[in-house]
Amino acid sequence: MNHKENDLVLPGEILCTYEEYIPSSWTYVEEGFIKASINGRIQINKKEKTISVSSINAPDSLKIDDYVVGHITEVKQNKALVTIKMIKGKNRDLITGYKGYIHISKANEDYISSLHDLFKIGDIVEAKVINIYGPEYIDLSTSQKDTGVIKAMCVNCRKFMKLVDGKLVCECGKVDSRNISSNYGGF
Repeated sequence: MNHKENDLVLPGEILCTYEEYIPSSWTYVEEGFIKASINGRIQINKKEKTISVSSINAPDSLKIDDYVVGHITEVKQNKALVTIKMIKGKNRDLITGYKGYIHISKANEDYISSLHDLFKIGDIVEAKVINIYGPEYIDLSTSQKDTGVIKAMCVNCRKFMKLVDGKLVCECGKVDSRNISSNYGGF
């Protein structure tokens, strides 16, 4: 171990070998060493054998039950891929690129046969974090009233659409529907 608990460390600094502790918050493994990913103080949990870095000004990390905002990057029949950009109500963007998935069973309370009816690539969505399996697989839900599409992108001209009498209307004349949030246009 190169450091002891509460030592000040800088990003990229080696904390210990991978065999000594399990990496936790704001650490990463490179070439068999656990390194700090932000500047802060070392925290060691001897019971769980984890090592982490804590900082007063660290960006927020994602937690279950957080509401997040992101954009749709891929839509398949049973799931939609979301690149998560921020936690709703927080002033800072997320530091790491989280990828989330909305499964068809968590997209809407009603029965739907395909997610192509609810989401399109480029749509900005608000979703609730249901489970976190890692930064590349966050389970999201848009079945709550205040979640869903908050800005819809036209599939013809790629401009954002306006909500008129419950329908999405684009200036190019395209009329469409989505899983619209009660917060539509409020982003």
